[in-house]
Amino acid sequence: MLIMVGSCDTKEPMQIEQGRIAVSISSGRIATRALSDDIADGSAIIVNGSGVPDLAIGIANSAGDLVASWPDDYWGTLGTVFTSQCQTAQTDSSKSTIYFTGPGRGSYTVFAVANTAGLDAATITALKAAKTVGALDSLLLSVASGEPDFGATMPLTAKGSLTVNSWGNGQIDLNLLRPVAKISFTFINETGGSVDIHNCTVKLKDLNTSSGYLFEQTPDYLPGHTCDRDLTINGSDPLVFTDNKSTLPIKTVFPSVAPERLVGSRYFCDVSFRVTKKAMVYDSGNAATYTEYSFTDLPIHDNRSKDIPYILRNQHLKIQTRITKRTEEHDYSFNFEVQDWYEKVAYVTFD
Repeated sequence: MLIMVGSCDTKEPMQIEQGRIAVSISSGRIATRALSDDIADGSAIIVNGSGVPDLAIGIANSAGDLVASWPDDYWGTLGTVFTSQCQTAQTDSSKSTIYFTGPGRGSYTVFAVANTAGLDAATITALKAAKTVGALDSLLLSVASGEPDFGATMPLTAKGSLTVNSWGNGQIDLNLLRPVAKISFTFINETGGSVDIHNCTVKLKDLNTSSGYLFEQTPDYLPGHTCDRDLTINGSDPLVFTDNKSTLPIKTVFPSVAPERLVGSRYFCDVSFRVTKKAMVYDSGNAATYTEYSFTDLPIHDNRSKDIPYILRNQHLKIQTRITKRTEEHDYSFNFEVQDWYEKVAYVTFD
């Protein structure tokens, strides 16, 4: 079983003996937690100083029971003839190979969690205690309040099914994805001059920031968690523009579906800010020095005015406010777009 993350290997596939599964991991870049200036954002699998990846792999049989894992003892004793061994390339600490020995003919489900250091202690305990497909599928990531925050290490997960024939061969492609979506709000200054913006607040309504599945599901959002919390983003005061752009702090949320409205399902957001008047010095206590703008219940839809009905894991919801200049005042327009967050693609091959 060959897992390649971040790039495709054009070399001939490794020839291995029948019934032996080789799992090769490439982190895409060396990202050791030992270096304080090398912070992972979820775009790579973290490896330690010896090149060993922060990765857990579980393989379940057709009955739904885990029969193999790497590391061997991650899920404790599984009572199986499967064994695993990790070999690390000494010349490249971002790559390693894991071998599973003892697979038989049948259907299997593969679970993979990279960057487990980003998970809280309770989630890790629950993950290690889950030894069936059902238990792994029902694992949740939760936060008490605010938003999902994994610190410097974003976990990546993948799940897939494969069939091993009588020769011990099979193939599956997996996508390692973040279990959350990213939201960014950016001001773009197209006036040709400077704009002084203060007291900026964005509220995205009815998003799910409280709980989500560890492994991707269909549907990928929790029933009853589709409209339980608003997300507020506050900008710096004043906003700092670089190359005529200013992005507020980027937030993450768990997957959710927009609440049903009178017409279809949609999300709304509120945006408010103050713009210093021409030839004035901003004074928060003097309303004569600024113009206050407040936009309420802006529908979140794409550039074709089609509502964005859900936000899924590994997506990026971009909200942009364009500022253009009239004779004396400014015009403001809003653009909403959902894109894929940068993916790490894992190719898994039995050969």
